Amino acid sequence: MLMKKVWLYIDSLIMGFRDVFTREIPFEWFVVTVIGFIVRTDINGVTSFIRALRFASTRAYKALNHFFRSSAWALENIRDMWIKIVRASGFIRMEDGHPVIICDHTNVPKEATRMPGVKKIHQESEDSSKPETIRGHAFGCVGVLLSNGIKTFCTPLSMLVHDGVKPMLEYKNSAHAKESMLSRLAREACEVAVAFDQACYLLMDRAFLTVNVLTAINEEIMKAARPLITLITRPKSNYVGWLPSDMPVGGGAPADKKKIRIMSLFEKAADQFVTAEAIIYQQTETVRYYCVNLLWGRDLYQEIRFVLVDCDAFKGILACTDLALDPVRIIELYCLRFKIEASFRAFKQTLGGFGYRFWTHRMPVFSPYATVEAMSKKVEDVGYFCMGHIVSALDAIEGFVMIACIALGILQLVSLSCPAEINKNENYWLRTYSNETPSEETTKVNIQYSVFSILHKCPNLGLVKAINARRRATGVAVEDSVFESDIA
Repeated sequence: MLMKKVWLYIDSLIMGFRDVFTREIPFEWFVVTVIGFIVRTDINGVTSFIRALRFASTRAYKALNHFFRSSAWALENIRDMWIKIVRASGFIRMEDGHPVIICDHTNVPKEATRMPGVKKIHQESEDSSKPETIRGHAFGCVGVLLSNGIKTFCTPLSMLVHDGVKPMLEYKNSAHAKESMLSRLAREACEVAVAFDQACYLLMDRAFLTVNVLTAINEEIMKAARPLITLITRPKSNYVGWLPSDMPVGGGAPADKKKIRIMSLFEKAADQFVTAEAIIYQQTETVRYYCVNLLWGRDLYQEIRFVLVDCDAFKGILACTDLALDPVRIIELYCLRFKIEASFRAFKQTLGGFGYRFWTHRMPVFSPYATVEAMSKKVEDVGYFCMGHIVSALDAIEGFVMIACIALGILQLVSLSCPAEINKNENYWLRTYSNETPSEETTKVNIQYSVFSILHKCPNLGLVKAINARRRATGVAVEDSVFESDIA
């Protein structure tokens, strides 16, 4: 059976999380949730897991809801174990001997009034289909590039709510309570680099070049006492810099009259642009670029390499904290950043990773036009007892999304490690195979078709034991719940 190898690989990945849980029952519900994400056919929250694995029991629904608020597991421990599993997979894509980490924020529309962290969000997007403002959650994602030499995925390692949660972070005594969204995401990327025990390239979108971000990265590097991150990002068009020679001897700030508007170098240095070949979005393109090292950031004055790029696919400025990195490599590396956008698309549309519905009636209701300050003040005033319930609901939301990240990562690892088993599966027909390595959606559908066959034919598999244990405990006769049509 072709899919047996796939399920054995999935089982080896999931069983790696057993030590994270203090008790067997929460671990079994974790297995149910991960497999539920992969095999469900709808995205209606916790209910979809119950239907997908045919629990058909109110007891199972209540137990699964309780699992997300349980104290038997910690989100940080699951995240750390997931990073270890990904690192040990053997598929991390190395560029110049360094893993490539990609960070970005994504906004999730939520009109809920009793859900913690929901706030008015301004969207800076060039997509005309997106409204300028929405109500919802702002998630910060840290991902790493995985590849088998044919196809590359951005696998999410963590995804947490980064805005509108200051009172909850203060309640938990989190070190991120007073940080901005941008600097918090940079620190989380540094934590991944520490876990990888390697210096990494960090790709971030426009607007991530700020004094707070650079300060956060420098502090984490000082704490680790070794190189952690080389930041490659795209600065705003109105940024200015100073030549290193303009720094006064003995310290102080360079004179403002000597500042250089970086965007103006497209005209002032037009005759100094160099022509070269670069791989832009998997295509070899001819690019013209101009490279200059400038001091940047008022009161910081860190020397940064700026690369002005002019080609058919892109015209703009890139910034890199490695002053010796080849400009062409900076261009090529930054073009890998779009992989996280493809990952967001699969996470939302294929997996339904943001389909959570956790709330608490102890959460105060806000006006749609309330400011962040007013919302924070109102949440802070709810009292210690109510704050505990609000934090529990937020933990359930972040736990749901973290397990969805693991499910998506498992799909990607299966695609990279078992492409032949997925593509040759006769239960799923494709008119055209666009790649030797299947997509997350193709892999997901193939696994959906085979789940009940595995539950019937491989009762000794670790994940099968966990699922069947929870089905029996919630009153489902396992032997009678698999239809003949499922195992034919």
